Amino acid sequence: MARLPQCVIGLVLAALVVSGCAAAAQPAAPVSGQLVAAASGVNLAGEVTRVQLLPNGNASNLRGQLAELVAQRALFLVLDDLRAAQQPGIIYQIYLGLPPAATPSASDPHYVGTLNFFGVAPPNTTRQSRSYNVTPLMRRLLSEGLPEDGLAVTIVGNGQAASDASPTVGKVALVAQ
Repeated sequence: MARLPQCVIGLVLAALVVSGCAAAAQPAAPVSGQLVAAASGVNLAGEVTRVQLLPNGNASNLRGQLAELVAQRALFLVLDDLRAAQQPGIIYQIYLGLPPAATPSASDPHYVGTLNFFGVAPPNTTRQSRSYNVTPLMRRLLSEGLPEDGLAVTIVGNGQAASDASPTVGKVALVAQ
C-alpha cells in the first residue's frame, strides 16, 4: 500500500480546517422548499447592500412562523439567479439580521458566509444559486428577538466590483426544508 506524501496529507487537513470555519455556500437548485420570506431584483452596485426580506404572502406573523419552523426544519438562505456581465473581481460577505448601524466583520455573529460569482459570468448561461444553512443563526436571532422592522440580509463587497460587471441576485429567499 502506497503512503501519501506529507504535503498531500497537509493540504487535505488544511482544506478540512478551512471548510469548517464558516458556513460554506453550497451550489443549489433554484429556490425549493417552503418559502418563508424573500426579496427580488437585488443589484450589488455599492460596497454594502441591505435587502429587507418580506414575509411570504401567507405569513402574517414572521416571528411566529420562524419559531415554529426552526424547531422542526432546517432554514436556508438562498441567493438565486446570480448574474454578472463579467466577473466582478471581488468576494461578498453575507450577513443575516445585522443591525443597520453595525459595522460588519467576518467575526460578527450575524455572519453567514461568502458569495463569489465564479462560474456565473458569460460564457456560462446556466442559472446559478447558492444556499447557506442558517438554522443555528436563526435560532439565536429568535432567542434575542428579531428587529421590529423584520429580517434583513446585508451583502458587503470587499472592494468595488469591476465597473462593467453589474452583479445581481434575482432572488434572496429564506426557505424551510
